[in-house]
Amino acid sequence: MEYTKLNVWLEIGREGRSFFYKDGLNLGVDLGDLVLVRLRGRPMNGLVIGKCNFKEAKNDFLSKHDEKNLFLSNIDELVQKAAVEPRWREWLESMAVKCHTSPFRMLKTALPPGWLGQRKMNKDQKKKLWWISLDDDESTTKLLSARQKELVNFLNRCGGGIWLKSVNAEGFSTGLVMNLISIGRITREKREIFLKSNSIEHIEIDVPIGQLEKPRQLTVEQNSAINLFNSLAKGSTLLLWGVTGSGKTEVYLQLASKELASGRHCLILTPEIGLVPQIVDRFRNRFGTRVLEYHSNCSDKERVTTWRKILNTSTPLILIGTRSAVFLPLSPLGLIVLDEEHDSSYKQEAPMPCYHARDMAIERAQRTGAKVVLGSATPSLWTWKSLLPNGSISLARLESRIAKKSLPSVCVIDMRQELAHGNRRLISRSLMKRLITLSESGDQAIILVPRRGYSSFLSCRSCGEVVHCPHCDVALTVHRGLKGIEWLRCHWCDYRASIERQCHECGSTAFKPFGTGTQRVMDQLSRDLEGLRLLRFDRDTTSGRDGHRRLLEKFASGEADVLVGTQMLSKGMDLPKVTLAVVLAADGLLYRPDLSAEEQALQLFLQLAGRAGRGERPGEVLVQTYCPEHPVIKHLIDGRYEEFLKKESKLRKESGLVPYSRACLLRFSGQSANLTEKVAVSLAKEIQPICDSKGWNIVGPSPALIAKVAGKSRWQILLHGPEFSPLPLPKGSKLWANLPKEVSLSVDPDPLQL
Repeated sequence: MEYTKLNVWLEIGREGRSFFYKDGLNLGVDLGDLVLVRLRGRPMNGLVIGKCNFKEAKNDFLSKHDEKNLFLSNIDELVQKAAVEPRWREWLESMAVKCHTSPFRMLKTALPPGWLGQRKMNKDQKKKLWWISLDDDESTTKLLSARQKELVNFLNRCGGGIWLKSVNAEGFSTGLVMNLISIGRITREKREIFLKSNSIEHIEIDVPIGQLEKPRQLTVEQNSAINLFNSLAKGSTLLLWGVTGSGKTEVYLQLASKELASGRHCLILTPEIGLVPQIVDRFRNRFGTRVLEYHSNCSDKERVTTWRKILNTSTPLILIGTRSAVFLPLSPLGLIVLDEEHDSSYKQEAPMPCYHARDMAIERAQRTGAKVVLGSATPSLWTWKSLLPNGSISLARLESRIAKKSLPSVCVIDMRQELAHGNRRLISRSLMKRLITLSESGDQAIILVPRRGYSSFLSCRSCGEVVHCPHCDVALTVHRGLKGIEWLRCHWCDYRASIERQCHECGSTAFKPFGTGTQRVMDQLSRDLEGLRLLRFDRDTTSGRDGHRRLLEKFASGEADVLVGTQMLSKGMDLPKVTLAVVLAADGLLYRPDLSAEEQALQLFLQLAGRAGRGERPGEVLVQTYCPEHPVIKHLIDGRYEEFLKKESKLRKESGLVPYSRACLLRFSGQSANLTEKVAVSLAKEIQPICDSKGWNIVGPSPALIAKVAGKSRWQILLHGPEFSPLPLPKGSKLWANLPKEVSLSVDPDPLQL
């Protein structure tokens, strides 16, 4: 009997292995399909990478070839047809070579979590989902806001009730729903829905399309940017350089509208999950249920569902996500947008593969004929140097805010003068006066604090000993709970400990927290300014799927006067009532041991400044620093970001530093410090000849800046060579061939953190 013999790639070992199976159930399995098989009795999902026909032997006289075929197991189930398209896989494999990783690791990174690997066998089941329905009491309707009335009208068009997931898909947030529940206008209840395990079709509930937002009137600059984009050849890249509040998002929306009308998908990337809710809402208000999201705050099942919907749909979609969304199998793809393109979060540093979403997007666009838009008010030095005529990136500028609103003024507060006048608090006198007026004026403020937690570290005042994490080479951060209880926490490995009474070194009880975190700022503001309503915006307060959305909605609806947070505050948020943006401790960001410290600090400060004055009232920026003469502070005041880029470019070019050269970081990690060092030294000697022949220098090996994390010693080798030259490393897995199991090695081409 003739069967199809299939080569199936399974997640076995470091790089995966392939095994032969047969399509004995005649499922019609083909190359690129995702299938369910059994390996030693364990159910596993695998990818079909090869196929051929064979005849099953029927007698006792078997050749060795027939003997192997006789014992082939069946494919149990076809999980996803054409999960991996050949051209998409070719692009991935070319990127794997550039990232110096294996095709299997790149494929594993690209596919949604849980698709490759051991499979949990779930039976068909019932699941309870939230059902939202209108209450008969209409007495509160007159008190509703415009957005709340929109939701009520939407529910009326749906017959009075609908699934909460469908409400969210229409752009209405869970927070808005909860507000209407709290005043008794709508109710919610859990209802059962029957789900099939591994059903390829997602639960689709018919949703009438509400009143979608119409395109806004474009400015002359916005029109010019769109016309330039339309004139570019397929595969081109455009830098949309627009000051904060100049309407870059509207340009994205109108470009996306044209691509959808032409039957092409759009991919919109943001650097942080915290930015996803606002941009999803903007796009859903314009395009409704065509907009999907894909990021790590989505569950594994949600990401698989999104992936399948892309593969099975004939309708052009808009996908919004973080850097991992760059791998989504959108075809045909017309537009890729990287909003806030300068942000370092687009770079994957660990685990391998270490890729930059910008490079992946540009390479993919060149292969597929899509176009890329890099949007920013503060473009990276790499992008700026790649502009025409020296590079290949075109430039469109938006130099004015919408409605000719002015950019915020900048006021620098010299904290040395505050100290001279006897003010030892975190908050300067000028800032205190400005915050006092917020409640009366109805304005809002955002305050940037470099670190989360209560204090940066805990130190003994008698002997100076700092309390460190026992597993990492970093100081433990002090955190404080709602009831004033303090504890210590490591932000690298999440180790936690209580604060002890005595110093382990000298026995003193004179412990004192040092440094400033978001919790400490909140504590001091609540003590010094009673009645000031505060919210905290950092990783500790925005956990969960809708954590960012709920907190930002609270602030936008006026439930707080001040939003205190970390660097997440500066990134792309549109809060019209914010008239004051504050950098509380600028110095901690100016003097980091990093080549790009000044570039990233100025980008952060200018982005934060752009959050102020986006509404009707003008904005103001207050910067507290002990170094008001620092070049970054001066460029923040004059707003001449391009002048800073010119100076920085000249300095790096003369010194032969990136981006006018290339770098590659080899990172080693192991339980034994001696063995890790020994392996790093040995590998440095191994690659020395090839580095010498290609004009690359080896720096190290040396301990990493943080020499121990989670109990593992860390060493590194920095390779530095000519711009555009290939990495001087042996191809394939040769670097790992003689590596002991106790030591891991990762290769980071063009690292942002040296």
